[in-house]
Amino acid sequence: MTVRFSATDNGPRRPTVKTLAELTGYSIATVSKALRDSPAVTSETKARIRAAAEEIAYAANPRAASLRTGKTMQAAVLVPVSVAAGSEWNGVEYAEILSGIAQSLEGSPYQLSVHIVRDAEDGRTTAERIVTQGLADGMIFSGILVRDPRIDFLTGRDFPFVSLGRTAQSRGYAYVDIDSGWVAAEATRRLIAGGHRRIALINPEGRYAYAQERIEGFRAAFAEAGLPGCDDLIAEGDLTARFGRDSALRLAAGDAPATGFVCVNEPTTLGVLAGLRDLGLSAETDVSVIAYDDLNVSGYFSPPLTTHFQPVEELGRALGAFLIRRMAGEPPEALVKVFRPRLIARRPDRLAAA
Repeated sequence: MTVRFSATDNGPRRPTVKTLAELTGYSIATVSKALRDSPAVTSETKARIRAAAEEIAYAANPRAASLRTGKTMQAAVLVPVSVAAGSEWNGVEYAEILSGIAQSLEGSPYQLSVHIVRDAEDGRTTAERIVTQGLADGMIFSGILVRDPRIDFLTGRDFPFVSLGRTAQSRGYAYVDIDSGWVAAEATRRLIAGGHRRIALINPEGRYAYAQERIEGFRAAFAEAGLPGCDDLIAEGDLTARFGRDSALRLAAGDAPATGFVCVNEPTTLGVLAGLRDLGLSAETDVSVIAYDDLNVSGYFSPPLTTHFQPVEELGRALGAFLIRRMAGEPPEALVKVFRPRLIARRPDRLAAA
């Protein structure tokens, strides 16, 4: 059957569900159910209808769906933009996260809406505005605090959301996270096994939930080894390269300097390497540095460093998939995933004198 689209002054009209029904011979109701992936339609029928939809470049009309269902068909993502002066990596990681989320939303009726926020408090205000003004059907956000007002507000309103990260009270909401405590403990154990006893932890500000998880893992590694901890070598800051450099200059000098560094991200690692260089030290022969990497750049550092690697785009795909399921009514307890990054050992990471 050949289907002709009626034209307007502005060109041909977009194909509709009715067009697909005429093309395939199925009823409008069957076509609509197939496009919504309803279990009432067989896989064979769905495949035929989807093939026809692709052939005529059919795309669901979000505005029509919104009018029909009372939903906005928008999935909101709160994107944090650091206000720290000189933040060299500003927005780089979140571009990959957005890419992953967008991949998960492909083929769904939802469109991505991005809301820029400065910090968690601004994020709380934005979250309230999205909910009260009905701007989206679900939400994704990150930068989770030890006690996060966004989670408290959204769970209280029973509004669908997925967080990248979790508070200590990690129940009653959907989240995707990195096992930060495990990562810090594993990196510290590796340095202890290499003979290091003075190990620095380059960490986020203490108000972030994952900062506390990393400290717990760091301390646990010393306790397991029966060694005194190195709380005096824990540095907390804004995660810029500048912070990493300043921390290295302070912690790798003095009478009891750090001989090993566990870094939280790529910018701080780069800064630590610069600080060691300024002190006349080498991460190849004098000091061991273990990175955390989600953009696959640590292999290009000089020297290439041992790292725990977790592709950040994979986190984005999990966030998007969970949000679709949460907006469909799945209980949040079923939508939890914690990743353990892969160790890439590029150096022996042993104490030079050991």
